[in-house]
Amino acid sequence: MITESVEEYLETIYRLYERGVATTTTNIAKELKVAPASATQMLKKLAKQGYLKYTPYRGVTLTAKGKRTGKEILRKHRVMEKFLGTLGIPKSKIHKEACELEHHIPHDLERAIYQKVEGEKPLPPGAPSDVVPLTSLLDGQKGVISFIGGGRGASQRLADLGLTPRTEITVIKSALFRGPLLISVRGTTLAIGRGVASRIFVRAK
Repeated sequence: MITESVEEYLETIYRLYERGVATTTTNIAKELKVAPASATQMLKKLAKQGYLKYTPYRGVTLTAKGKRTGKEILRKHRVMEKFLGTLGIPKSKIHKEACELEHHIPHDLERAIYQKVEGEKPLPPGAPSDVVPLTSLLDGQKGVISFIGGGRGASQRLADLGLTPRTEITVIKSALFRGPLLISVRGTTLAIGRGVASRIFVRAK
């Protein structure tokens, strides 16, 4: 069973990787606020377990297994930060609390919390009560476009991409709070920004 310490290291390495920061032992140790010698010992251990490739004096490279785990923990952290924010938890405490919770949230509960947070964002005036923003759908979920918010210009640009009312959309990949969504519509795969996706309101199928 993977330990919280291992998860913290993989999350930190993936976070550095995502930010474009070199995943050196020094940077990892600094991020985790541990001694470089302690970081080196743990990185060697993770290399033996197949989570990363470790090269002395050059840093580490996550394997597919390491990337998958690091990304999952970081995603849970961000979901919990958003959720705790909706509960009125002080901003000064949110990060610390999310760090505690991220190790104990089952995948299904994480998905449910994410959908709850995204699905409860205020709808435009006059919007049907059964619609949700496209951003609330998860990988593999489908929805039918109800309407496009944001004015005539935005609607026309999306219409040019085939995104019009009554069109079915399948979410191929959702980055959860960050990055574009990869969707399938009318037999074509598109990548659309989260800002644009948040203005597409759908009825989930």
